[in-house]
Amino acid sequence: MPVEETIPLSKDPKPTSSLRNALRLLKQFSVEEPEWGVSELADELDVVKSTAHRLVSTLADGGFVAKDHHTRKYRLGGSLLALGNAFTARLQLHREKVYPWLKELVEETGETAHIGVLQGPYVVYLYKLESRYPVRLLSYVGKRNPVHCTSTGQAVLAFRPPAVIREVLAEGLPAHGPNTPVTTEAMEEKLAVIRKSGYAVSAEELHAGVTSVGAPIRNGSGCVVASVNIAGPVTRIHRGTISGLSRQVMRAANGISKSLV
Repeated sequence: MPVEETIPLSKDPKPTSSLRNALRLLKQFSVEEPEWGVSELADELDVVKSTAHRLVSTLADGGFVAKDHHTRKYRLGGSLLALGNAFTARLQLHREKVYPWLKELVEETGETAHIGVLQGPYVVYLYKLESRYPVRLLSYVGKRNPVHCTSTGQAVLAFRPPAVIREVLAEGLPAHGPNTPVTTEAMEEKLAVIRKSGYAVSAEELHAGVTSVGAPIRNGSGCVVASVNIAGPVTRIHRGTISGLSRQVMRAANGISKSLV
């Protein structure tokens, strides 16, 4: 499966195509920053205000953004939800198929569970169910995290063709947590272990104090299309508990995989 291209958010002062700027504009919206004004978007994209206004007006006409008439700022629109549903439908990862398994996994382990897919050198979370414990992770549906230091990303990447793995690793392996694998050799060794064991463990690789365990989800053809994981504090997910937790994660992954046949 080819690595999906991502569009860099460079602040190139040279003129770029309207389509490219429109895509860059949409990528500014996030859970942390759900609203943007025209002037703010112009500054962030490094375009004149009239260009930013034209872009948001065009996107608003298509339902991709919507204006809040109280704040006079823009939010993402409903048309993107339809695109998101089309994306999950393509992977057959329908909510009614995956949520029962996520719910059971959270109830059995007591940890937060995610389902993620690869997007270039990142993993994107499609679904999330919170732990019953008060500890909360800084993750949400739609959030992107690096492939190389997350169990969701590693559990998928390990089963990609060698050429795809090399392409992803060539994007760079920056450190995020105290145990992030930062060399190609370390990543290749880890991916080999994952292929043998059937699950991935990320122990303080993305965030200090957090460990996650992930396993691959396969479609009806046997291809790995996504992964499911649990994540929680190192006080609960550690060497003494990983063996049992990994079996529960793999059971959920196998259950979801069977539902995709």
